[in-house]
Amino acid sequence: MEPFKLDRQAKAFLAVIVVLALAMVPLAPFVSLALGAISVVLLPAVCVKSAVRNRRLFGPFSQAEGALVLSAAAFAACGVLVVAYMTLMLGAGNAMMLSHAMLPFSFTAEGPRPVGGSSVWYSDPDMRQKLKDELGKAGIPFTLETREGKEYVKWSQEHNAAVEAINQKVRDGPLPNGRHTRFQDPATQKEFADWLARKGIRHETVKQHGEDWIVWEGAENLVHQFMTDRSARPCKNDKKTAQAPTAPKCS
Repeated sequence: MEPFKLDRQAKAFLAVIVVLALAMVPLAPFVSLALGAISVVLLPAVCVKSAVRNRRLFGPFSQAEGALVLSAAAFAACGVLVVAYMTLMLGAGNAMMLSHAMLPFSFTAEGPRPVGGSSVWYSDPDMRQKLKDELGKAGIPFTLETREGKEYVKWSQEHNAAVEAINQKVRDGPLPNGRHTRFQDPATQKEFADWLARKGIRHETVKQHGEDWIVWEGAENLVHQFMTDRSARPCKNDKKTAQAPTAPKCS
């Protein structure tokens, strides 16, 4: 049996194995860990087999044994590199981000997995729904995740700046100072909305805590102007008729 020699061919083989093992550290770290664990078991097994065959502790390896020892040593060393990297990540408090950082090229059914992400939870269901609606309007992709019975809205970190602006809007609420109102009488509420429409003022009805509020753009305190215009309208008689049951009374 020809013993193993570290000749030119063996060195070329070793170089290929080393390059492959190193490439697996960033591209497939968990596979590298698995191969490293197998190599740790394989190395002593090959050494024991060689010692039994040679009847001495440090005998020459056969060609196959030498190739196995070189491959196992390379994969075991790279497995140690992966363990060291994992230890550093955990020590830096990045346990939640470890899988994303170690799998930058992994894919899911929807496409490439984003590196990192953020999430938020609001106790107010209206605020949670408002956030989802605003993210949808802005075209920002998001997912929902339930943790301890709470629904979190998640997005990738590349959208952090845009989502922060939306979050601020949600926290501040949809009711800008001086440009919102709500009437107890639904007819008056509709009348005010129609008055805004006639004046060409952009407005919308938003729901806040289960109540409908009218929000408009432009000048503030239009309610006073509306009430002034409403009270100044001429009326022909005091009595409501069948044709105009909601006509205001003259003062």
